[in-house]
Amino acid sequence: MKVQARDRRIQKFLARHGKSPGYRWDDLTDPRARRGRRWKLTELVSALFTGMLTGCPTLRAVEAMTEEMGPQGRQDVPRRVPDTTLWALMPRLNVEELRAKNRQQVRAAWRSKSLQPAGLPCGVVAIDGKGLGALEHDADGTAQKAHRAHDGTPYWLSRMLRGVLTSAEARPCLDQLPIGAKTNEMGEFGRFFDGLMEAYGGGDLFEVVTVDAGMTSKANADRVHAAGKAYVMALKDTQPELLREAHRVLAGRQDPDAETDWEVHQGKRIKRRLFRTDEMAGYHEWAHLRQVWRVEQDTRDADGKLVECEQRYFLTSLHRGRLSGAQILAVVRGHWGIENDCFWTLDTQWLEDAVPWCSRGHAVEVLSWFRLMAYNLLQLARRTHLRLRRPDGSFEPPPPWRRIFEWVRQSLRLPLIDQEPEPVCG
Repeated sequence: MKVQARDRRIQKFLARHGKSPGYRWDDLTDPRARRGRRWKLTELVSALFTGMLTGCPTLRAVEAMTEEMGPQGRQDVPRRVPDTTLWALMPRLNVEELRAKNRQQVRAAWRSKSLQPAGLPCGVVAIDGKGLGALEHDADGTAQKAHRAHDGTPYWLSRMLRGVLTSAEARPCLDQLPIGAKTNEMGEFGRFFDGLMEAYGGGDLFEVVTVDAGMTSKANADRVHAAGKAYVMALKDTQPELLREAHRVLAGRQDPDAETDWEVHQGKRIKRRLFRTDEMAGYHEWAHLRQVWRVEQDTRDADGKLVECEQRYFLTSLHRGRLSGAQILAVVRGHWGIENDCFWTLDTQWLEDAVPWCSRGHAVEVLSWFRLMAYNLLQLARRTHLRLRRPDGSFEPPPPWRRIFEWVRQSLRLPLIDQEPEPVCG
């Protein structure tokens, strides 16, 4: 793609999404006193969000970015914003208002048909916990206390429960919720799931919820089923009775219901096989339980020697005909998209688990919302809007993240390209 055409596409993409409610900042509550304001709140928040879009690693880098872009005369890029001003503002922003922005962003993308399931008949949300880095305080009572292994000194870990739409090509993050200092992922699942239903439960954005064994319980399964959704829950020794029966029924099966072709990953060859049963329907008072799955993963080296054979079990309320065997394997593999796509990207590209830009009060959570919204927007760009189709009809791989950051920065350096108004989603 030529540079001018690429910049035009990026500018049009950012302009279109920038007009939707999820990217307008004028309705945020300004926490500052009226006297002595040098900056509009929209300027400061725009600087923070633009810093996330361009991959800035620190607040000082955000200041340098605004200084670099300010002289271009762009009305949508703020003048140089001191990092100290941003540092003072972040702990005071309203996290619930930012949560609403993230939800507006996702709903707008859904209405624009950008989040359709890829190869599945329904939407799937994976829920898992994520750490935001070590702090020297308890983040207003929301961080969990721990001790360093080498000297026993205390630190606090801010953790979030997050839901990612793993069925969509872009795999956006739908929502997050702090995990309380005195609880864990299991304890916060109900509150988090209720928030998901409040925001998205009225539509068909998702039908299936997947979780790992740390959130597998009958109470959580009851909650999902009562909401009219289906669950896929990893089964381990936290549910010993169910696991023993699953072993008895499925462990001796030799003929798989479905299997993948051999895949090459990091120099190794991987094949997955599915074995499933409906003999355990309603077992152990799980009235909504319909099937149990066993997924076997063979990993072999370049010479064909078996390296590992992993067995995993899953409980689900899905009826047997809802997903094909191949689709079941895609759902199971897709659950790890929350780690391999969303969480890995946030840690390696935005350094989420490193030292935060600001750790005062709940600033870590405020920053995480801007980070998630930037991730969601740029994932849409790199996985849908900027991917080029090859002559054979297939798509080129998504551009690397560092390249996307630079492309966005370059497009913001240039004067706005004249363009006709486009329909606004959301």
